[in-house]
Amino acid sequence: MRKMALALLVLLSAVALTACDAAGSTDDPANATPGDEMLVDDLPLGEVDPGELKADSFGAALTCKPIPVVDALPSPEIVISLDGATLHLFDRSTGYDKVFPIGGGKIDQGVSLTPTSLAQPAQVFYARLEQPSVKETSAAKQLWAWNYSCKIWWKDTENGGKLVPVFAGLPFIRLDGPNPTAYGIHGPIDQYTLPNGGRLKRGYVSHGCLRMEAADLLEVYGRGLGHKVPVRIQKAQERRADGTFVEVADRWLGAPCSTDADCPYDGGSCRANPYTGQGVCTRACTKTCPDRWGYPTSFCVDDPENDAEGVCVLKGAAQNNYCKAYAGQLFDPGAPRHTQPSVTADVCALGSEGWIGMPCWTDADCVLSGGTCDLSDSSEGKPGVCTVGCTQYCPDKAGYASTFCVAGDAGGQCAQRCTLTDECPSGYTCTPNVPRFGQASVKKAVCQ
Repeated sequence: MRKMALALLVLLSAVALTACDAAGSTDDPANATPGDEMLVDDLPLGEVDPGELKADSFGAALTCKPIPVVDALPSPEIVISLDGATLHLFDRSTGYDKVFPIGGGKIDQGVSLTPTSLAQPAQVFYARLEQPSVKETSAAKQLWAWNYSCKIWWKDTENGGKLVPVFAGLPFIRLDGPNPTAYGIHGPIDQYTLPNGGRLKRGYVSHGCLRMEAADLLEVYGRGLGHKVPVRIQKAQERRADGTFVEVADRWLGAPCSTDADCPYDGGSCRANPYTGQGVCTRACTKTCPDRWGYPTSFCVDDPENDAEGVCVLKGAAQNNYCKAYAGQLFDPGAPRHTQPSVTADVCALGSEGWIGMPCWTDADCVLSGGTCDLSDSSEGKPGVCTVGCTQYCPDKAGYASTFCVAGDAGGQCAQRCTLTDECPSGYTCTPNVPRFGQASVKKAVCQ
C-alpha cells in the first residue's frame, strides 16, 4: 500500500476584489430604492469561454428566462455550505427539503471570497425576496434592486468596460449582509449563451457570489418569492441531525455516502471512510476513470485496501481547495496511476491532514510537532482528534480553524474552536463556554 503524504498547497494568486457586484460604483445602493437607475460595474468575470465574449450575437442570453410555476414556501430557509458546495432549501412547516449544487467564492490566502454569515445576528444573511421584483435588461442603464426576476448585463472592467450578458436573463438574488451591494445568488456564468442560461462548475470557482444551475436557481427563486429568506452561509459541510452529510441526490466521485445506492452512476460504490465514520463515492477502475462536466477531473489509483485493484478518485485542484473541501480526504501529490505507475497525479485520498482537531486513529496521523491522537472523547469505534499539549495558548495555521487550550486528562490540550457542530469531526459537538486551561475566565466554544 502506498503511504499517503501531505503537501503544501499552491493557492491561487491573490485577486484584488472587493465584491462580486457593484464594485466601483460611486452611488450608495443603501440609499436607493428598487427601480432607481444607476450605473453598476458587476462582478469580475469568472471562468467563461473567451470565444463567447467575442460573439456578435448573444442569442438566448438576451432573453429573460420564465419563472417556473411552483408553490412558494410559507417559511423558506436556506443553508449554504462552501466546502460541501451545496444550497439546502427547506421549510420546517411543510417538510419541503431539497439540496442543490453551487459554485462559491475561490480560495484566497486560505479563505473563500464568499463570506460566511456566522458572525451576523442569528448567524444569517437574508435573501430579500419580499421586495418588489425588477427586470434589468438594458445594456446602457442598470437597475439596483434586492430582487431581480431577470438580470442580463455585466460590465467587463478589465476589457474596456464592455457589456456582456453573462447573467443570461436569470434571477439575481442579492443578500442583505455586511455589504448589501456585494454578494448574491445568480446563474452559472459559464456557457451563458446556452438556451437554458449556462452550465455550473461546482466548488470554489466564483469571485464571491454563489452560482447555481439555471433550473435550480429558478426553482429557489420561485419557492422563496414573497419572503425575507434567512440564508446561513458556512464553510463546513452541513450535517443532518443523524450525522449524515447534506448532499445532492445526483452524487459524483468524492461525495459522502452511506450505501452504494447513494452513488447513482455507472459502477458507483460507497467506500468506507475510517476518518469520518461515513463513506465516499467511488468506482472500480483498471487504468482510467470517467469525468463529469463541472467537477475536477478523475484518476485511477491503487485501492488502499488491495493494491491489485484500482479505484477512482478526484484530482486535487483549486476547485475543491486541494481536497480540503472533503471531510476525511487528503491531498496526495504524485499518486501513481493503477497499472501504469509512470503516470502520476495529485489526488484526493482517504486520510487526514493531521492538524489540531482533525480526525485520527494513531499519533502517526497527526503531523504537528509533538502531536498526539486523543481518543479519550471518542466512542463506538469512532476516531479521535489530533491535539498537542499546551499551557495556555495553541498554534494556529492559515486555512484551518482557530485553536484553544483546554483542560485534558494530563494538563492542557489544544482543541479546535467552532461555531457550529457541523465544523467538528463526526461524533463531536461544538461545546460553548469551555474555559481556557490556566485562565478559566476566558471561555470559547470548542469541539468535544
